[in-house]
Amino acid sequence: MKAVRKQKKGKGNIELVDVPKPKIGPRDILMKVWAAGVCGSDLNIEDDTHFYRAPVTIGHEYSGIVEEVGRDVKKVKVGDKIVADIEAPEGWLGVEIDGSYAEYMRIPEVVIHKCPSDMDLDAAALCEPVAASIHCFQERNTINAGDFVVVIGPGPMGMLAVQFARLRGARKIVLVGLRSDEQRLEIGKKIGSDKVFYCEDCSLQEIMEMSEGGADFVADCAGTGSGTQFAIDVARPANTGQGGKGKITLVAMWGKPITLNLDKVSMKQLDFKGSWSWNGSETWDRAINLLYGGFINYRDMITSRYKLEEWKIAFKNLREKKDVKAFIHPNGIDWKY
Repeated sequence: MKAVRKQKKGKGNIELVDVPKPKIGPRDILMKVWAAGVCGSDLNIEDDTHFYRAPVTIGHEYSGIVEEVGRDVKKVKVGDKIVADIEAPEGWLGVEIDGSYAEYMRIPEVVIHKCPSDMDLDAAALCEPVAASIHCFQERNTINAGDFVVVIGPGPMGMLAVQFARLRGARKIVLVGLRSDEQRLEIGKKIGSDKVFYCEDCSLQEIMEMSEGGADFVADCAGTGSGTQFAIDVARPANTGQGGKGKITLVAMWGKPITLNLDKVSMKQLDFKGSWSWNGSETWDRAINLLYGGFINYRDMITSRYKLEEWKIAFKNLREKKDVKAFIHPNGIDWKY
């Protein structure tokens, strides 16, 4: 079968190659891949700025159909729709052990989540970023009803941040991006942002006035030093002698050291948190429920579909911000599951 693999350490070194169809053990399943989501982390693996083991088939966002089950598997049967937590006991799927940029994928039963039989596999393929968003905006830090929310960066995590803010009752949501993000910012309007700003034109004072003193919650989804500094600057300060008011959640990865002026974090008594991964299987169950229940607008986020052999085009278009969420279909775009 065909697979897109990081062949060895170093920048680049990703190729479309022929590999054997995976063999499964007694507690594994073989999944026929419907969609593999293209993530910024995949680009970071190409750039050699994210951890991984090589050689490895990349791709850690996915959904598919059970093709084969090991003799001791109890959770699913052939034909079931599934997703899986990427944090398997042997390592991260698509990062340290073979992932979804291939026609078939071996998955340990312990991390599998069965989807409802009538669930759209496009929705299911977004379970990983939705699980990460639940962790960001509910488990690590909380958006409260009535909050003024600023989201920096209109990529997939930024789009999900907008939707979580809306679900949790934010009174106003502002999405901030660059001029080069124009197409993405327009999609942001469709999925729930009340106002969009271009960083090049954005006046900090304007947002401070709109929010009557600063944002209650800032989601930094940009992965740039200037974006993180803007998050600190725009967050609401605490009242004198009281605990912090403004909350900042760092969602993005920078891939390199950055320089920040952190004085305002102390002076404004900001709640400044990073977020990584999720709280285990229960977070994935919540992600499935949100997507299956129609609470997340995933259709407007999916902007392109590619064949496996078009992976270079998919990567290029994501780097050039032509896509929000792109899917690679290893078994063909026209496969009817």
